[in-house]
Amino acid sequence: TGLYADQEQQDALTESQIQAMDESQQQQDAMMPTSKQQEGEEGESPEYEKAGMLMSQQAAAMDAGLMPNHLISNSAIEETEDAGEFDLAGMEAEEEDQSVPFEEGNLDEAYEEQPPPADTEEGDYVSAEVADGEENIPTTSEGTGDPDLSLDALSHYQDSWEPLQPLDNPVFWHIPKAGGSTVKDIIGTCHRFVMATEFGVTDGHDQDTEIAVVYPDNGSPGQDRSPFVNVDTTTIPGIQRAKEMGFADSGLADAIVTPFIYEANDLFTPTAKGRLFTVFRHPIDRAISLFYYIQVADWEPTYSPELANWSIEDYARSDIIENNWMTRQLSNTFEGDLNDDHLKIAMEVIRRKFLVGLMTEIEKTMERFERFFRWTYHVNPPNQENCRERLLSGGSNKNASGNKKEKPKEGDDAYELLRWQNLYDLQLYNYIVQLFEEQEQFVANVPPDFRNVDATCCKCDPPTFPPEGFTCPLAITS
Repeated sequence: TGLYADQEQQDALTESQIQAMDESQQQQDAMMPTSKQQEGEEGESPEYEKAGMLMSQQAAAMDAGLMPNHLISNSAIEETEDAGEFDLAGMEAEEEDQSVPFEEGNLDEAYEEQPPPADTEEGDYVSAEVADGEENIPTTSEGTGDPDLSLDALSHYQDSWEPLQPLDNPVFWHIPKAGGSTVKDIIGTCHRFVMATEFGVTDGHDQDTEIAVVYPDNGSPGQDRSPFVNVDTTTIPGIQRAKEMGFADSGLADAIVTPFIYEANDLFTPTAKGRLFTVFRHPIDRAISLFYYIQVADWEPTYSPELANWSIEDYARSDIIENNWMTRQLSNTFEGDLNDDHLKIAMEVIRRKFLVGLMTEIEKTMERFERFFRWTYHVNPPNQENCRERLLSGGSNKNASGNKKEKPKEGDDAYELLRWQNLYDLQLYNYIVQLFEEQEQFVANVPPDFRNVDATCCKCDPPTFPPEGFTCPLAITS
């Protein structure tokens, strides 16, 4: 079959989807034990950086036992792949990254690459199959072969192919070291949209009893304040508080950021659903970037000095290495060994619930998000476009540190150790790359430059506003 199938296939993946792996699990167990550890992350714009963007969500994840203390972070590693090196700079210039293909066993070719038929309509099923008979592919474990793919725990998120509804809530799942800070900052700092993050409960707004848009007083005089909803969607208690305050039906947030997609499902309702979108990165590149961050992040309260002397191979052999992070997060399986059932669940979550983006295609990704959610400029379009271009190109501090690290090459011990820890994520990522191309159909009828279509300027003289209204950002006066 091709990537598109009949509607009756919509709720089930094909039996052959995960059967490309051969049958020697004992070989894997002998060569590399499974680790069950999790991750950490960064921030970028003045508002988010000063707020410690992602610190609170990671602390909550640690409290819940979902990640090791070593991996909490809120800054960024800048990376330049042309030289095969990682550049440790303040801003996350991750969109410049060039993912390294996983060539052993030719997993890229394990998926059928037939283009969608010209008459494909909305609602058609998007899937991928793994070809049988591939050789030299590292081993994974067979599951039951019949996992629960109902996704009932994510029922308050729209299916990806459903037309955008007026009450849909864009929900950004921020994957650490994958380009997420850039996307968040374009949404909040450049578009000046109302965001739901942990920053909304600063300035005492965690004591508010009614849902509202607030403008935390943070930044330099003359700088526009960014609007936030007075909830924190980056922690489990914050999600519960937001739910009790009637967050979803309020319709106040233009975008919501959370690391907890399963818990955040309860934020939404059958009439005001969430819309998941995110940026993905090649698993091995992301693991390398994460290591080089935690190795130098001595400003973090959980920093371990001994990491400064570790090699990437030491990290890959340690008990803090991530193990198939994406597959675990998406299948909601944080402990124990994984099997092919978990990969099937993760693929089904991506297929049905996510608008996917790629770090290696960050400009195309951002444009697709803007087209899909119909985001246009409303403050000062020329300035907003300059802001967007600056963030997509890496920012003014790109390559600022000069502290570059060599990246392991395929075949190196470190690379192969990391590969063993990401066998499922590598398959999942290859599916995501294919799905990224297929999802272009979702915006086929939307102009590429939609952000400038019918744009308005509330900062101009005279000001202009969209028909639905728009609140111009307030300036910081002191």
